[in-house]
Amino acid sequence: MITRYALAAPVAALLMLGACAKPAAEDAAGEETAAAMETPAEAPKLAPDDPLTKVTCADFLATAEVATAQPADDAALAAQDELANGLTWLHGYLYAKQDGGIEPLSQTWMQTTAKRVYEACSAAEKPAETSLFEVATS
Repeated sequence: MITRYALAAPVAALLMLGACAKPAAEDAAGEETAAAMETPAEAPKLAPDDPLTKVTCADFLATAEVATAQPADDAALAAQDELANGLTWLHGYLYAKQDGGIEPLSQTWMQTTAKRVYEACSAAEKPAETSLFEVATS
């Protein structure tokens, strides 16, 4: 069950994206500068020691278990927020890596992605040794 708190981070991110939109009237030089800033020169990279590369499927499954606790307590709400934040970050990463070639961030995208990752992590032979980042980006 998704509570109103579970989507707080994604909604805030979408509002921030809207607030950062280009003004309608820009001069030609401003448009060129804005276009250059919008298109990354290369796909995003993660450092080998980035903490995100160390999160495992076991970590994700444990968080998902806490997030689905009923009735939802503070720990469940915090776990839901953690999952929503992770999915929002993942969408941004994939959006940049695929040059905008994925569907827009939505509740449907988050549910579909979370289900796919959950199923892949549940099927992993060694969840404690399986990188969540590799599962989520495959």
